[in-house]
Amino acid sequence: MNRRKFVQAAGAAALGGSQWLRAQKAAAPKAAPIPASVPWKQFEVEAALYAWDLHDEGVEQVLDNVQSMAAVNSVYIIGQMHPERRPETSATYPHNPVRPFWMAEDARANWRFDPKRYGRIKPRPSDFAWLADTDWTRLFVDAARKRGLRVGFEFSHSLVDKQRVEGEFADLANRNIHGEITHVRDWLRPVCPNQPDVREYAVNAFSEIAEKYQVDWIESAIVLMDEAVGGSPARGGGCFCAACKKAAPRFGVDLEKIQAALLKDPASQPELGQWQQFRFASVAAFYQVLQPAVHKAKPGTALRYNMHAKNPRDFGVDIVQLKPHLDALRIQDYSEQTGQAAAMDGKRAWLTEERANLGPNFNVVSGVAVRPRATPDLIRRGVKIAVETRMNGIMLGFYDSADFTNLRAVRAGLIDAGLPVATA
Repeated sequence: MNRRKFVQAAGAAALGGSQWLRAQKAAAPKAAPIPASVPWKQFEVEAALYAWDLHDEGVEQVLDNVQSMAAVNSVYIIGQMHPERRPETSATYPHNPVRPFWMAEDARANWRFDPKRYGRIKPRPSDFAWLADTDWTRLFVDAARKRGLRVGFEFSHSLVDKQRVEGEFADLANRNIHGEITHVRDWLRPVCPNQPDVREYAVNAFSEIAEKYQVDWIESAIVLMDEAVGGSPARGGGCFCAACKKAAPRFGVDLEKIQAALLKDPASQPELGQWQQFRFASVAAFYQVLQPAVHKAKPGTALRYNMHAKNPRDFGVDIVQLKPHLDALRIQDYSEQTGQAAAMDGKRAWLTEERANLGPNFNVVSGVAVRPRATPDLIRRGVKIAVETRMNGIMLGFYDSADFTNLRAVRAGLIDAGLPVATA
């Protein structure tokens, strides 16, 4: 019995005859053996791009580069980013002609939003006029469509910026076991998936993107439950907010009672198992609302989850419970950027595990790092592993920090794997 199955079994025992057991009976059956080949419509080769890169290098130049060098057939814009220094893994950009680096703002909208669509929470535009005054998503989508590329949009880790979560929207914040706003990471303040205003905002934002830009997929890397390191509330994760306590009876638990027990003993059973399962169910319920809203806004637009951590359960994500409310998954594995061949065994294991969890026909895309510490050989191996583990495609992480030798290694890896590659 692996760790995932052990934790699931422990959770089931903790909740006894509650809704957890009923949910498990309704869950997808154990995945069948993966067949020799998967019926891909097209192997996705995706490049993720940022608005400031499009501004600095030019939309057409960026698309020329990723198509000619890496043979991409799909591109997406990370249209709402968390605060982060770019490039993340090196001191300066390798090919940006305007600036050596950029500090990404916290949860700023790089699309032209209509304030009338929104309720209490509205998107926040960039503080920089050259970003705020241009609809970068429109420019990007239109240019990509003219080239016949598939197009997507991502909401990254911060759904609402830290400044507002600690201020006017403090009631939306994740709360730790002591009732404080969670602060596992200094730059991140997750908002609670059980808060009605949070759900309304997410539905409005995702629906606007699908409807206005007619994208092929919308990707969510949003952190909804702050990380409980090792699955324990003692390590800072949430959520014990008022909205969670109000929602808890719908999930068959008494969160007040659980909180009292865990304050005395953070490892107390069955309360720890109940709290963990409550987190999984809360996140799944959020996407259960979000997925049909996206489909209604634009039939055919896929809702994809970005599995951004190798410990997703610490973030309240049980991918088996989440699967019915998703259309696709991206596994954010960037083993290539370690520069170590031995790390590629871990990549293969992770991709194999998630393919087995999700079954042979669910759409799964693997990350492949093209950052400086990655080597052309490791990139080619990463592409090969993705094909051999029956991924539906690869996502390149990331264009902004990639030198052109690494981008060209992607094309070489596709050819090595025997996949059809577009002519430059």
